Amino acid sequence: MITRIQIIKRYFRSLFDLKGSQEDEVETDKEVREGVVFKGKNLWLLAFAIFISCIGLNINSKAAVIGAMIISPLMGPIFGIGFSLGVSDLDLLKVSIQNALRIVLISLIVATIYYLITPYAIATDELLSFSHPTIFDVLLAFLGGMAGFIAISRHNGTQVLIGVAVATSCIPPLCTASFGLATLQWEYFVGGLYTYFINALFICVGSYIIVKYLKFSPHSKENVKNVNSWFGVLIFLAIIPAMYLAYNFAITNMFISKANQFVTNEIDTKHHVVQSKIDFKNKLIEVDVTVEKYDDSLQKIIEKQLQKTDLKDSKIKIYQTIEAGRSNRAEFDKLNAEIELLRNEINKIKNK
Repeated sequence: MITRIQIIKRYFRSLFDLKGSQEDEVETDKEVREGVVFKGKNLWLLAFAIFISCIGLNINSKAAVIGAMIISPLMGPIFGIGFSLGVSDLDLLKVSIQNALRIVLISLIVATIYYLITPYAIATDELLSFSHPTIFDVLLAFLGGMAGFIAISRHNGTQVLIGVAVATSCIPPLCTASFGLATLQWEYFVGGLYTYFINALFICVGSYIIVKYLKFSPHSKENVKNVNSWFGVLIFLAIIPAMYLAYNFAITNMFISKANQFVTNEIDTKHHVVQSKIDFKNKLIEVDVTVEKYDDSLQKIIEKQLQKTDLKDSKIKIYQTIEAGRSNRAEFDKLNAEIELLRNEINKIKNK
């Protein structure tokens, strides 16, 4: 007799079932192998995507960067690595790694040429955002890899793959690395390459897990435990810097948030704040305020207020700007009144 618990289990199994809508394994295998090969059309598309991404990063255009990620074909070899590990296909693994490295090399060459010839090779905010990956980028790549391979194993998964390409952002970091190479700013070069490596690696991890979950038939009885072990070590080593950067990112944002709150609640309510600058590295808050007249005690008063908050280890610098004409408002009002009286007298004389 079927119990209610069994019925509920069957319901949830059918609800989250991935095998039911899965295409034939042979078709998925063929699709992955076709995506791994990187030449001809894919080569040209990559070059165009790189140029579009570089231009988008140059002008801080998110639309252009997203467009480059959509048309870029570089996801194929990355999914190929995860799939080959999942089905124990060493030959496909080698081909996938070779093509993935070829993509990196071609992208660096094309983007570096762009930054060498363009007169607008500047470090924009959009470009810098792809040079400091964190654990959040790891999570995006991992979940994107899982979603991407689920889409590959379906008959119509193109829209999902487009979303994965945008979410995981593999093209812009290579452009950032090329900017660093072209301008000899090695921080951007290393940061961009590391961001790309993190994204590609955890897309592989996500796709590998889905391959195992869907129980694809192994292509070889040969054991690939050694390869998988090295892959695990690589994952562990790669995630450590990302966790450290995520910690720094969180600490920086907390400091900036508290500093902005202090400026708004304690300074802007009493003095008009023109602008403020927060330097987390030096724990310095700089505030420019407008005053009627210069106040020698203002700096010390605000410093005492700062000591009562969580920012007591920080420093603050107050710049006072005397608002032109504010202290002489009474005199201006008196002059305007006298001018108005003169006008009235002149009008009376004219009317006579």
